[in-house]
Amino acid sequence: MSKLKSQILSVVAGVIVATALVGAQAAQAPVKIKNVRQQVTLTQEVKVGSTVLKVGEYQVTSKGQELTFRRLLPDPAYSAGQWLPTKDKPVVVKCTVTMLQAKSKSTELDMPVDGSGVAVLKSVTLDGTDLKFTIDQ
Repeated sequence: MSKLKSQILSVVAGVIVATALVGAQAAQAPVKIKNVRQQVTLTQEVKVGSTVLKVGEYQVTSKGQELTFRRLLPDPAYSAGQWLPTKDKPVVVKCTVTMLQAKSKSTELDMPVDGSGVAVLKSVTLDGTDLKFTIDQ
C-alpha cells in the first residue's frame, strides 16, 4: 500500500511541476509588437545610438525591437508635403518596447543633452500609438 501511495504522490507532484512550468512559460510569452511608421522632424542634431542625425525630416519605422531612422528630402516634383528617402544608409538601433496605458496624442522624443552638449535620443513615443521605444544604450 505504501508503494501505491508513493506512486500517487509522485504523479501528483509531477502534475504540479508541469502546471507551474506551463504557467511560467505562458507568462513569459512575448507581446506582439505592431510595426509602426511615422515621419518625424528633428529641429536639432541628435545622437541615435552611435550616429549623430542632422536636422531634418526622418521616417521612423519599428520592426520588433528595432527602430530605423531614414532621412527624407523634399520631392522636387511636388510643391509641398511630399518626401523621398535619401540614399544615405538608414540608422538602425535596438530598443526596449513598453506598452502604454493609452495611445499617445503626440510624438514625444526624450533627448537630454549629454556632458559634451550633444542631444542624445533616449526614447520615442509616436503619435497615435500605445508604444514607447527606449533606445538600448
